[in-house]
Amino acid sequence: MKTKFLKYFSISLISIFMASSCETTKLELLDSPNALTESSADVDFYLSSIQITMSDFFENITEEGMELTRILHFFGPTYENGYAASQLNNAWSNVYSGVLPDARALVPLAIEQELYTHAAIAQIAEAYMVGTLVDYIGDIPYTESNDGVSLNPVADLGSEIYPKLIALLDEAIVNLGKTESVLPSTDLYYDGDEAKWTKLANTLKLKFYLQTRLVDDVASEINAIVASGNYIQSSDDDFFFQYSSTDTDPDSRHPIFARNFVEGSGVTDYMSNHYMNELVHQYSTGKTVVDPRTRYYFYRQRSTSSETTVEQACYGTLPPDHYGFAIPYCTLTDGYWGRDHGDDGGIPPDTSLRATWGVYPVGGPFDEDTFVSIADRNVGLVGQGISPIMMSSYVDFMLAEAALTIGTTGDARTYLENGITKSIDKVINFGSSIANSSYVPDAAYITSYIDEVLALYDAAATNDEKLNIIVKEYFIALYGNGIEAYNTFRRTGMPDNLQPLRKSVTTQFVNSFFYPSDYVNQNSNATQKTDVYQTVFWDN
Repeated sequence: MKTKFLKYFSISLISIFMASSCETTKLELLDSPNALTESSADVDFYLSSIQITMSDFFENITEEGMELTRILHFFGPTYENGYAASQLNNAWSNVYSGVLPDARALVPLAIEQELYTHAAIAQIAEAYMVGTLVDYIGDIPYTESNDGVSLNPVADLGSEIYPKLIALLDEAIVNLGKTESVLPSTDLYYDGDEAKWTKLANTLKLKFYLQTRLVDDVASEINAIVASGNYIQSSDDDFFFQYSSTDTDPDSRHPIFARNFVEGSGVTDYMSNHYMNELVHQYSTGKTVVDPRTRYYFYRQRSTSSETTVEQACYGTLPPDHYGFAIPYCTLTDGYWGRDHGDDGGIPPDTSLRATWGVYPVGGPFDEDTFVSIADRNVGLVGQGISPIMMSSYVDFMLAEAALTIGTTGDARTYLENGITKSIDKVINFGSSIANSSYVPDAAYITSYIDEVLALYDAAATNDEKLNIIVKEYFIALYGNGIEAYNTFRRTGMPDNLQPLRKSVTTQFVNSFFYPSDYVNQNSNATQKTDVYQTVFWDN
């Protein structure tokens, strides 16, 4: 994997290329001298831009999904006002000002020059990003967007966009099977391995099919992909973006690391009490073994949650009446200092006390019971984290859901076991270079964890109860990926017993986000939604 430094280096080359090729003696230029044009652009430059934009898009949209599904703390305090219409402006721009125009320019150039792998990567990026916007927002412009004609493109139905994206992935697969004149000079994900890109394309098709299982009969389509064996099954094929430890010119560390590990500032984010409790105290899971990934996911700056006068306002008070089952409330023991879902209270001087991000996936520190406050950025992997976009463990959990709910090929229990195993292996290997061996879970401990999950699965009386166990374990594996968590929660209504909003008793949920304000304010055919309770087409 290349580092993001190299990716930004590629973009710098684009700037050099543009600066050297601008004609400055003619004042009647119709094309901007600051933009690449189809007649002068190098296809590799377009491709580097598309790949970087894809990683930026993921980070610009993934945290919202984690917040709503309790993987991260959601400030709230209600779903109505939790997110402004500007929340997804950056992600929207990544698609409509980034990947779509670049892909529209790149693909015909690439096909003309027999650069079929270039074209395929652009098509895969487009399908993933547009599909994610449909999942988060609903109906969006696509047919008329970036067509060179429509100034105010009309939104397509999400149900009409999905088949087009699957067809686009099929085109990408065909292109990957052709003999190209030359491979991309810079492939920031798979280093030019066309077989891995093909597996990703098929995996994204599987993801889209599963997403629509409530409204379409997709069992045969999923079975065909499984039968082919040509999808992501091994960690060797995991699709993620690798950051570096470089922090200047440009800062190419994981963006979450960069904002949380700063000299003299303390950490920025609050961890989710609910999510930490799921791993540490096995709240609502029925398990007794602490999750083997805990020390890799979270770092504690203190040993207890009540040893200081700096406390949250809720400390020592009773939980709201509507919490019911929803323990914990306010804070956890053993230094897992976080916040409840929707707690928008003031910020006390606790930045050196909060639990924070660990080594996976943002490249932070490994928790070895030192309980030392974060003093600067020189901790852990120093930001050499990843954006976990599509991992092999995710695929097993998806296939477990499909086998259990629509009877696709394979055994749900086996998929569940494989998904947990691959996730734990990935996390432990990721942090192996800095993990204190005294705190690394051994094989016997990992086996005891997995065996306990499988025993609970075997004891579940109904398929719904079994599915709930699958989704709970999927959510633990999804740390760092809110896109798949948000989609899975709306698709399944699971996991159950999630911590409710601190200040509100509601059966409502953010079923889709507001249209970005940039889109509504600039497109005369766009109308803002009245609320965030409208469902997307596949969510019935």
